[in-house]
Amino acid sequence: MFPPFPGDSICLFGAFLVGHAGWSLPAVFSAVLVGNVVGFAADYAVGAWMRRRLARRAAAGAEGSPRLRAVLDLEERFRTRAAATLLLNRFLPGIRAFLFVGAGFYGYSFARTVLWGTLSAAAWNALIFAAGVALGMNWDDLSTWMERYTTVVWVLLGLLAVALLVRWLLRRRAGGKG
Repeated sequence: MFPPFPGDSICLFGAFLVGHAGWSLPAVFSAVLVGNVVGFAADYAVGAWMRRRLARRAAAGAEGSPRLRAVLDLEERFRTRAAATLLLNRFLPGIRAFLFVGAGFYGYSFARTVLWGTLSAAAWNALIFAAGVALGMNWDDLSTWMERYTTVVWVLLGLLAVALLVRWLLRRRAGGKG
């Protein structure tokens, strides 16, 4: 798979093992889900560490920095969309880890982060396992399906980034702040 997302590869391989080696579906599914939770909890911890570091910089007199103000201005936007963002995170390959870093950085509740992240991971993993069953647990088919999905998401994210950049440039040209 490209780009390689370890959690997805492990989930795919788990689905493959259930179908071909007769491993227990509940056991493999649970193990993959626990791995997801440990992974995003680590991402959350990185974000919380970054927040503490930023707080120390602000205390040292960097609070007037335009970059620092911009980062802090995003906090309210994140908080109003955090639950939905974290619930959908698993379906956004390539950026999902950053969403958990953001949750830690902005001090979003760890318990809520775990709740939404676990629900998202469970839904995503269920889709991968279901795809594995539908594709007859053929590793090549599973891998191809995942590659195509990832490519489509990257294209959509790229188009969104271009649209946001164009919007920002047009607003800037019109004299707005962006």
